[in-house]
Amino acid sequence: MKSGILYLIYFLALISQPVHAVKVSGLYQATISVSDESVSKRRIALKQALGKVLVKVTGDRNIKKSMSASLLFERSERFVQQYRYHQATNKWGQKKGTSELWVQFDKNTLNEALKTYGVTIWGKERPSILVWIVYQKDENRFFVNLEESSEYLNILENRAAARGVRLLFPLLDLQDNSQISVTDVWGGFTEPILKASKRYQSDAVLTGKFIQILPTLWQSKWSVYFDEQMINWTSQSDIADIVLEEGIDELVDKLVPYYKNTGEKNTEAIELLVNDIDSLDKYAQTFSYLKSLQSVSATNVKRVSSTYVVFELTSDRGSDGIYQEIALGKILESVEGGDRIEYRLLP
Repeated sequence: MKSGILYLIYFLALISQPVHAVKVSGLYQATISVSDESVSKRRIALKQALGKVLVKVTGDRNIKKSMSASLLFERSERFVQQYRYHQATNKWGQKKGTSELWVQFDKNTLNEALKTYGVTIWGKERPSILVWIVYQKDENRFFVNLEESSEYLNILENRAAARGVRLLFPLLDLQDNSQISVTDVWGGFTEPILKASKRYQSDAVLTGKFIQILPTLWQSKWSVYFDEQMINWTSQSDIADIVLEEGIDELVDKLVPYYKNTGEKNTEAIELLVNDIDSLDKYAQTFSYLKSLQSVSATNVKRVSSTYVVFELTSDRGSDGIYQEIALGKILESVEGGDRIEYRLLP
């Protein structure tokens, strides 16, 4: 019986299709306001929608100014998978007098075009980002939260979505309050910040201090902690929204070079052992996940036992690109101390 299962696993290795576990949804979608539904206005809107998608897919907020983007804009209709119009609504769900064009672009066609022009695509696995932000009003300082300052969180979330990342905000419950205070964030005290952040298991931790220092000047100071490093920056503007949006833009600009493999192509094949695969369902889940990784160009099964499978993964981004993407995926966990590259399937 067990040998029959092993043969079936080998057979499935030949026919399995990848399951794309996209961390951030809507990367290839965009919505544009339009004054009417005419063909001429739609063509303009499609180019604008493609520009928004390019920013999310590449992680580069300046991609729209590039020659590659200009060439893609000329063929924007070719990449459209579907589109539809709907009436715009405000944040309370009330209908406005304008229309919006929602566009879904074809992922495979657009990705192939980007590769043709030598544009690097940011992988599907994006870092999760926990945000602690403190707002000073008059002489008082408090955490930005859903109850008292949701408009600021909405600004941060909307800008993060436009850059293709997802933010996580702390619960600010009793457990958080026992480990971290407003003073810790305002003072930039690393130890309590990272200790309180552990429960959320994020890939990066962002802290922000937000204040109106003059009647016409807003300022925010930011710090991001990731991979045992910390980076600081400051944003200023006469508009509060811009200060917050610039904070997110700078954050993504700093994370992209680290999480997006932009080095020269380095084709490499590695063998990776995955433990705890003791059923066909677990095998199929693991094989499909590995095959779906952006950095993996080919996936093969080298060896099978009753409890583990050895996979051979081929990548033109080198082994580091594979390891980094797996670390972001939260599907496999590295097993330390072994003589080989070893992982186990998480529950």
